[in-house]
Amino acid sequence: MAEQTQPDAASAAGDADPHAEALRRYERGYAGERENITRAYEDLAFRAGEGQWDEVARRGREDEGRPCLTVDKSSQFVRQVTGDMRQMRPAIKVTPVDDRGSAEVAATILPGLIRYIEQRSDAQAAYFGAVDSQVAAGIGHWRITTEYAGTDTFLQEIGIAPIEDGVSVIWDPDAALPTREDAAWCFVPVDLSRAAFEARWPDASADALDRAEASVALTDWVDTDRIRVAEYWEKVPAKRRLALMPDGGVDDVTDDAAAEADAVALGARIETRGDHKVMRSLISASEILEGPDEWPGRHIPIVPLIGEEIRIGGRTVRRGVIRT
Repeated sequence: MAEQTQPDAASAAGDADPHAEALRRYERGYAGERENITRAYEDLAFRAGEGQWDEVARRGREDEGRPCLTVDKSSQFVRQVTGDMRQMRPAIKVTPVDDRGSAEVAATILPGLIRYIEQRSDAQAAYFGAVDSQVAAGIGHWRITTEYAGTDTFLQEIGIAPIEDGVSVIWDPDAALPTREDAAWCFVPVDLSRAAFEARWPDASADALDRAEASVALTDWVDTDRIRVAEYWEKVPAKRRLALMPDGGVDDVTDDAAAEADAVALGARIETRGDHKVMRSLISASEILEGPDEWPGRHIPIVPLIGEEIRIGGRTVRRGVIRT
């Protein structure tokens, strides 16, 4: 799989303020997606029965006392596509890829674990919520989570969860793969009431900075009764020390001097490889609220479902079935 692990221009410049860097990344991503986001919300509003009449035509007919009928002819096409997807019930399949993989584990053990994760998470609801957004507006998302198995344990379990507003997710514009696995960063915005924000972060400022207030991308982050918080995912460059053992096995001896010394004594070859860590933070328009915390995986755990994309020179037009 191709991955982008190098920092972008903002981080390469050695920015001393990670929050300012995050806001710049959001602004750059939003600038590239602004038209698609606006049109996607228009598609969803159209499906909900809003905006199907031009305002000038509507006012003219109302002034003349004439009716403005709205006949829903778009939802049937959305349901036709999503209905087929629901009948197929998408599922995750495990396939061993080399001689180190076990066919038995791939055929029985891992599928059972995945089914358990899907059942306890109500994963089908997350999948179909993302599908509905994908088909109607051109894009949807769901996510992988981890949570403690109980209040009295440190053991964690994997979960699958929906992302309510899949249109608002902002990806690194330099990502080229449909899965966005090569993205260096991603933002998942969530809107909270001011009371909920202040209850969760009583020492944080609920108001934006002057710079945020002047930014087109961040104008919706602060309102009288609503505060936007973004989950900020980024890949941070890191180094790994790998030991190629005489029997062909590979051991990771990063930050383990004793293990590296033992491997060298056995005749292993040591190499340093470029790698990355996935970090998660929660930010507002004013500050970093939580994190950064390391995510135990190599990929940003946000899964996009992309509709139809049309590349026109340097821009991409994305749409679902409502647009036409």
